[in-house]
Amino acid sequence: MRLRSILLLLAATVANAPALSAEGDLAPVAAALAKVRATHAINELHDAGPELTPVKHALRDWVERQLPPDPKATDPKGFVYTLTSEDLAALSQRLNKALDAAGLTCGDDDSPTHRCPGDDMTADDRRGYVDGVSIGMLDNGRYLLVITGVGVRCGYDQSAYVYKHGPDRGWALLLATERNQYGKDEYAPQNFLSIAASPSEVAWNEPAPPPLIVTLGFSPWCTSNWNALQTRLWRAYDTNPTPPPLIDRTDSLYTGDYLVAAARLTQTNLLIEYRGGSVDSGTLVRPHIAHYLIQPGDRLERITPVALSPNDFVEEWMTSEWPEAARWSDPAAKPVALAALHAARGSDHIFGDFDGQAKRCRTDPTLWQASFSLQADEGKNDPPPVYYKVRWMAPYRFTMVDAGPKPFRGCDEEVAMPDDVGTLFPLQDWKP
Repeated sequence: MRLRSILLLLAATVANAPALSAEGDLAPVAAALAKVRATHAINELHDAGPELTPVKHALRDWVERQLPPDPKATDPKGFVYTLTSEDLAALSQRLNKALDAAGLTCGDDDSPTHRCPGDDMTADDRRGYVDGVSIGMLDNGRYLLVITGVGVRCGYDQSAYVYKHGPDRGWALLLATERNQYGKDEYAPQNFLSIAASPSEVAWNEPAPPPLIVTLGFSPWCTSNWNALQTRLWRAYDTNPTPPPLIDRTDSLYTGDYLVAAARLTQTNLLIEYRGGSVDSGTLVRPHIAHYLIQPGDRLERITPVALSPNDFVEEWMTSEWPEAARWSDPAAKPVALAALHAARGSDHIFGDFDGQAKRCRTDPTLWQASFSLQADEGKNDPPPVYYKVRWMAPYRFTMVDAGPKPFRGCDEEVAMPDDVGTLFPLQDWKP
C-alpha cells in the first residue's frame, strides 16, 4: 500500500499523462442494431429477443478496444502512471458522445430529436438503441468494470463485464453477466443497483486469489414502484468468464424509498439489505436482510442478522423453510411443537396482520411477544392469532423461544419504537 501511495504521488506530478485510446469503429454495433429494428421480438412483454445478444457483444468488443493500457506500465522517462476514476469517467464520457453522435442512443429525453418513442410515464420503448457506457474500478483498481445497456421496453437491459490485468499491458475478461435467455418465463432484463468484488488483501503488484463478485439488480418497468431484486454471487476464475452463480435468487423489491438495496462483500461474508414486501397488510414494505457466511469450498450458510425487529424476525421465521427456521429457534424450545406450528402456517401465500409492534416481557427485557393473525381465504373465518415469543439480543440477534394460541404472561409492556428500527447501511441516493 505504501508503494501504491508513492506511485499515486508520482502520477499526480506528471502534467501530461498518456492519452486514452480513440473511439474506434462503431459500424458493427450499428449493423447489429439495424437488424434489431428490422425484426420483431419473441418476448412481447419486454420487446426483446435473441437479436439483442449480437448487439451486446458488438458493443462489448467496441468498448474493449478503447480500454486504457495496464496502468503499471512505465514510460521512457521511468514514470509509473496509475489509472484513476477520473480517467475512466472521462473515457466513458467520450465513448457516450461517440455513441450519441452516431445516432445509436435515444439522445436527450428533453430534445425534439429524441429518437425513442414514449417517456418515463408511458410504455416507452428503447428497442433498437443502446444506453450509455459506464467504466469504473473494483478492488482499488485491480479490476475494471464495464457496464453497457441495450434498449428494451421501459428501459435498458444492462450487462456487466469485469476485467483483470492481462498480457501485453492489456485487460482480460474475468466475468461476464448478460441476460441472453429470452423466453417468456425466463427473461428478466437487469439494471444494476450494486456491483462489488471481494477485497484481495494483497499488494497491488502481487497475484490475487480468484475474487467473489456480487451484483444486485432489478428489471426495468415503466410505472410501478414494485419490482424484483436479482441477487447473484460468483467466484470468478480465469478459465471461465461465465461460471454458474453461487447465489441466484429473486425477491420482491420496493423502489420508492431512499435505500433500495445495498451489498457489502468480503472474502468470507456477504451482507445484503433491501426494501421488499411484507406479509403484514398494515406494513406492506419492510427491510429485508440476507447475510451469508462463505466457507471453504464456497459453501454458503445464512447467518445472523436475518431481521431488524421482532415482527420482521417472526415473518422471516414463518416464511422460511423449516430447516432454516429450526436453526433460528432456541435449542431449549419445543422443537416438535414449533415444527408442527410452522407446517400448519405453511410458507407460501401467507398474509395477515401483526397486532401492532411487539411487546416486551417484564420479567426479561430480552424477550418480546409478537402476535400475528392469518388472513383466511374469502368466505372463511380468520383463524385465531398466534403469539410468538422472541429473544432479541443486541444489536440484531433473534431466536424463536416459544409460540402458541395464548398470550404469554407478563409480555405486555409497550415500548416506543420508531417505524424504521435501523439499517445496516447508511441512507444513500440511488438512480434507477
